[in-house]
Amino acid sequence: MSSSRSFFQRMMHSPKTKPYPIGRDHSRKQLPDCTKIRCPSSMLDHRVHFLINEVSDLDSAANHARLAVRKRMNPEKALFTCNAIISAMFAAGRSGDAFDLFDFFFNESKMKPDIAACNLIIKSHCEEGRLDNALGLYNHLLRHPPSPNHKTYDLLTEALVDAGMMDQALELLLRGRAELFNFQQPSMYMNLIRGFLQQGNLDMAYQLRDDFKTCSIRNRITILNSVFVEYLFKQGNDEKAMELYRTSLNNNGFTANGHVGHPYLKVLLKYGKKTQAWALFDYMLDNFDECIGLGNETLNMMMDECIKEGRFSDALNILAKSKAKSKYLHVGAYRNLITNFCLNGRLSEAESVFDEWLKQEGTKPDDATYTSLIHAYIKAERVEDAIETVNKLMAAKLHKVTNMFL
Repeated sequence: MSSSRSFFQRMMHSPKTKPYPIGRDHSRKQLPDCTKIRCPSSMLDHRVHFLINEVSDLDSAANHARLAVRKRMNPEKALFTCNAIISAMFAAGRSGDAFDLFDFFFNESKMKPDIAACNLIIKSHCEEGRLDNALGLYNHLLRHPPSPNHKTYDLLTEALVDAGMMDQALELLLRGRAELFNFQQPSMYMNLIRGFLQQGNLDMAYQLRDDFKTCSIRNRITILNSVFVEYLFKQGNDEKAMELYRTSLNNNGFTANGHVGHPYLKVLLKYGKKTQAWALFDYMLDNFDECIGLGNETLNMMMDECIKEGRFSDALNILAKSKAKSKYLHVGAYRNLITNFCLNGRLSEAESVFDEWLKQEGTKPDDATYTSLIHAYIKAERVEDAIETVNKLMAAKLHKVTNMFL
């Protein structure tokens, strides 16, 4: 029996003591009494998200979220509420509390998790090097709902490759290929291809690429090819890398698809091909399509590049052009630009973006943006402006508190 197969069979037969084994056998700490909290079912999810995102009071948010197991509320909303507080705990570095909440919701209270909740647990185990625990939950999910999805396999194959366990990663990829419906996502293949390229096993890397071509579509095959472009750059073979880049994308190195263009922008910038990166980005921006448009990560990456080069007006133009073509811009794009302007002493530009943002429908400044402006005003000895901004923040919070709690 191969070592990889015996490895997975050990995972399949590991003992389980809970409906959803999360690799935490010690006693969960005593949770505070939440029965005295008064909150209508219709407002519970909104209140939890307010406590997480607007107040950063994760303990109060957790106490409210635990009411989801008692309230007669829409099951999808209840699950969304549970996932929100678990994710927030992980993001705050409070993994112990996140595990405790998962255990409370889905083991003790017998709620049924979705795969997003399980992936949060698997992701934490992978990041902390607890592969046995991650694979233990994965193998449980093969036999009990919810079923693993592309994200599950992406997390696990990346962790196995990082641990140098290529045989096990390959076996997992083949299992995912067999289990997943409509298998077209490139990330799992990209994880393994990177691993084999790092080992110098080009035959296996190209074999995996050819296999992916049989099950996916052009755009996703193009995304996968970015791994080979980066490998050629890393080997110092810039000419071949650029040739593959141009032939991989439509229209001689250009694409309007934000999902396809993003990995190539990252590679081009990383290896100093800034002229080509800006040509690609300008094409993507000029041919913006709401359905396949630029993501927040792409916008921030290119605005950051402008800031690094001192091209502040160009960063502003990117935001303005994106806003003109999109009905909705993510909070992160505004926040990132305002914060960068503040850090570079460009308060007038920061104020201009902030004032424009306040006029927008649907999305409003978050705490981090207000804080950046307040600190910048204090540093510039503009105390009255700092106080005025604090008052705006408090007024915005008071309006939300009134809606949430009164």
